[in-house]
Amino acid sequence: MPRIDEKVAEELTAGIHDAGSVAMEQLQERVGKQTSRLRSSAKTRKSAATRERIMSAASDLMTERGNTEFQMSEVSTRCSMSKGALYYYFADKSALIEAIFDRSVDMLVDSIEEVVSQASSSMESIQGLALVLAHGIREGGPLSFAMSRELLSANQGDMLSTFETHLARVISIITAQIERAKQEGVIRRDVNSRLGAISTCGAFIFAALESAYETPDAMSDEELASQLVLIALNGLGTETAQGQLLEAAAK
Repeated sequence: MPRIDEKVAEELTAGIHDAGSVAMEQLQERVGKQTSRLRSSAKTRKSAATRERIMSAASDLMTERGNTEFQMSEVSTRCSMSKGALYYYFADKSALIEAIFDRSVDMLVDSIEEVVSQASSSMESIQGLALVLAHGIREGGPLSFAMSRELLSANQGDMLSTFETHLARVISIITAQIERAKQEGVIRRDVNSRLGAISTCGAFIFAALESAYETPDAMSDEELASQLVLIALNGLGTETAQGQLLEAAAK
């Protein structure tokens, strides 16, 4: 068997060593990246959990007092954290309330989507989402308090923007159901679906917020939802009034 030249052997050995070093470096790099990702993921989860804890504490204060008049120091005390740490997650009280508003709307939308997905017709869908809206806003929880604060604090130019920003998904769902109702012959085809969704959603919100502070013997959620759907579909005027409007529009 021929012998391998010593120089060739040295080169082979060096090559194997270099290849091993490169492989080790690549392995260490991959392990480092994986470790960094795991640490980042753990930090993200911890941060999300802390934000949730802060929002829950603020929501409890709002529910207990029936308004949004709480102090950030009260939230930090309930969370057993310093005010400095609290401000790391939320720049100020307005940012905290807005986050609670967004989370509450997300929960509301989840409930609406579940009802809509199970509805066998557009009318069943519209009635179902109306009841979810009425109950969600009237229950006297963080959603109604945060929504009231947002609407009252917005100036005239920002109100529509505030309304659409937070409730864009709700408006989108109602728009889709109006389109569905058109196909089923329940709503006129000449109706602007998006405008109809915005006006309907607005009517529900303001009516629900107003009735949320009424006496216990006031209209139930079911009655409120039924009446608002009836108004949305039939309007307020009689056939005589509708005829007069059509005549005026034709001139």
